[in-house]
Amino acid sequence: MTVPQPPGETPPPVLHVFEQDGGWHWGITIPRSKGYGFKVIAFSQETFPTEGEAQSHGTIALAGSTQTDAVPG
Repeated sequence: MTVPQPPGETPPPVLHVFEQDGGWHWGITIPRSKGYGFKVIAFSQETFPTEGEAQSHGTIALAGSTQTDAVPG
C-alpha cells in the first residue's frame, strides 16, 4: 500500500531484491511525486546466482543513489 507523502518530505529510495528468470535481481524505487505507486530509478541487468549477491550489489547501488543531489525524473 502506498501512502501519499506530505509536501516537502522526500522519502529515501528503497532497495528490493527479487527472483526472476532463474536468478536474482535488485531494483531501487522511490514513491511517485504525483499520485500513487512507485517509480523504478535503477535496477540490475545482471542476474545474480544468489539472493545475497544481489542484495550486496543492490546495497552498493543504493548507497550511490542516496548520495546524489537529485534523482532524474
